[in-house]
Amino acid sequence: MTGAVPLILSEEPVTWRTWSKTSKPHIAVVYADAVGQLIYPREPLNRPQRRKLRTRYEVDLSDHRRTAQLDNSPLPSRGDAHFFRSVVDVGFHVTDPEAVVKRNVTDALAVVYSCLLSMFRPVTRRYDIRAAEEAESALNATFQQPVTLDEGITIYLCAVRLLPDQAAQEYLRSLDSADRTLAVDEAHHKVATEAARREQELADMAQRARLEAEGREQQAMAHVPLDFEGLIRAHLAKHPDETSYALELLHRHQEAQNAHRDINDQRSLDLVRYMIEQGMIQSVDVELLRKQALGRVQEIASPSRPAEPPAASWDDPLPPGPVLRITPEADPAGQGDVTPQVDTTRTVPVYVIVDESPADPAYFDAVNDGIRTLPADLAAHPDITDAMRLGVLGYADDVAVRMPLNVIAATSFVPELTPRPGSCLGPVFEYLHGRIATDVARLKSQGLTVGRPVLYLLCAMTPGDSPAWEAPLLSLTDRAGFPSAPNILACGIGPTPPEVIKTITARPQSSGWVADPDTPLGEAASRYTAFVQQSIVALGRAHVTGSPDAATDSPNGFLRVGDST
Repeated sequence: MTGAVPLILSEEPVTWRTWSKTSKPHIAVVYADAVGQLIYPREPLNRPQRRKLRTRYEVDLSDHRRTAQLDNSPLPSRGDAHFFRSVVDVGFHVTDPEAVVKRNVTDALAVVYSCLLSMFRPVTRRYDIRAAEEAESALNATFQQPVTLDEGITIYLCAVRLLPDQAAQEYLRSLDSADRTLAVDEAHHKVATEAARREQELADMAQRARLEAEGREQQAMAHVPLDFEGLIRAHLAKHPDETSYALELLHRHQEAQNAHRDINDQRSLDLVRYMIEQGMIQSVDVELLRKQALGRVQEIASPSRPAEPPAASWDDPLPPGPVLRITPEADPAGQGDVTPQVDTTRTVPVYVIVDESPADPAYFDAVNDGIRTLPADLAAHPDITDAMRLGVLGYADDVAVRMPLNVIAATSFVPELTPRPGSCLGPVFEYLHGRIATDVARLKSQGLTVGRPVLYLLCAMTPGDSPAWEAPLLSLTDRAGFPSAPNILACGIGPTPPEVIKTITARPQSSGWVADPDTPLGEAASRYTAFVQQSIVALGRAHVTGSPDAATDSPNGFLRVGDST
């Protein structure tokens, strides 16, 4: 909006001359007395009333109509990221002259402009920049009835036209262009997908035809023996133009066989001659040697093809390999005892489970330093790496897989364990029940003999789901119902109650330790990770060598749960 619309046309002292002035219909006269009290007379004043008046004001009552573009204060859209360009057609007039004088409204346009902005902005902020038409309708609906301002001005007409500003229009054009590009790309994708599908169908048809032809050929050639001569005949059936080449190969093969037979015959004669010279052949042996010699001469004179052994089938099972047994419970399937042997196909799953609920930074520094270097430390012992598979888990309210069960390698990466709220053991045992079953099945499918899994569990807080976690623990360690039930080595540090560790390791082949509650968490965690590294090395060597025991020391500074209580 430009220019100004003054509403107070004149301001002058009251004299006898002012009473003689004639007021126009579109002008209202307002008086002020000596103390500034305003009077807007609807009827003529008497003489005593006139004596009190000091100032005379003329106020413009006519209708004013303006059309303006709100460029200096653009209207924001939803999120205030883009703005509307607005053109406003507004009509207003004075309905309370006394209020105009009292508020000294010298420029009506500024008052109306400020009012419109304050009423427009909450409305346009409800609409996206692409909904200019809806925002325009909402603004125009706001002024269906006249709006009276405190300054004595009434807005009797307001019509708004909205369009996105230049920046918003460029933004919308970019969106439209992106939509068109996306639509074109989608159409191209459909065409390419359909073409690829048709090509794949043709390739599948060609492959099926080839396989059917090969099957018919194999069926037709089933009676042909798979010896050298049979292969030569099969080759000639496909390439009759290579007869001379095939005959040459057959001739060379026969020459090689004859040369090999001559060598064997000469060796046999040398052996008999040596035995005669040394007196190792008696007279009773002469008849037998004569028969063998005549038989050999007959074979040379009229050779016959030896009986061919039956062809091996692709479906015949492979012969079983050696099995390594460490203890009767080493095999989760319970297949019995076998004399320990070295078997490179045997492996033991090892899971390291760490409590992530403490908020102590020193604890996580110690745990991460130990766990991060654990694969490299174990890989320094190549005699055990083939016999072990390592996985790392963290738990709090739930279980987080930090490193899936895999082959131990110096380059294995273990993501950092991070503080998380809660400390619940129930989800840990429930997760391990399914995880162990899946991992054991996967390892067995690779032809490996899987030993009983081992769990290294570090508890650093009192479990928040006691005693609910005991039920999934029983399900995990019940070897009658779960053949792959693991052995558990559990350690408790900090406020972990010894009774928790004792309950976890109540089953045979499991052990539990607790640290002194006054031991700082960081120091206890460092001792625990050192124990895990030494213990896994001892466990791996026991499995490799077939030893029934994996000798290792208890964690430094820890007591067995039986000794601690």
